[in-house]
Amino acid sequence: MPKKDKKFSIIWFFVVFCWIFFIFSLSSESYNQQSIKPTLNKWVSKEELAEKLPDTSVTYHGSTVVAKEDPYGFVEFFFRKGAHLFMYAVLAAALYMLIRNLMARRQMVLPVIMALILTGGAAAMDERNQLSKVGRTGNPMDVLVDLTGACIGLIVCILINYWFERRRRRRTEYRFVRKF
Repeated sequence: MPKKDKKFSIIWFFVVFCWIFFIFSLSSESYNQQSIKPTLNKWVSKEELAEKLPDTSVTYHGSTVVAKEDPYGFVEFFFRKGAHLFMYAVLAAALYMLIRNLMARRQMVLPVIMALILTGGAAAMDERNQLSKVGRTGNPMDVLVDLTGACIGLIVCILINYWFERRRRRRTEYRFVRKF
């Protein structure tokens, strides 16, 4: 492995390790410690928020949140699921970069598959971890949300890598052409 790849592998390993630690430390907090409802209450009244939300509801894991009746709960639900998507998108992208840097040949499919498997394993362990915490519940549906985030993260990561690689190749070709 070239020295440059080894350096990047160490960096990506550190990013993955820290991100997993961050995810597990957040999932160890109680629901009340993570709730954004008090903050929402400071920013906007319940009635004002209910007026701005659509007349809809969401059923998830056996409970229903009605936007007009519980606007803070409705917004918090989407905030929490968005956080799941984001946290696992970043984890999957970092795992992809780590695995890709560790491989001798630059492959795309195997690092994607491995990143998805490892991200799914981390998501399942995270939900299992929540079962042991007071005021938290583990939810298998959240693993699917996490894997959706992982897929989004991988797509974005691959597109960014492709863009940078294309840009690097153009610069190299331009330098080559200028020499002649």
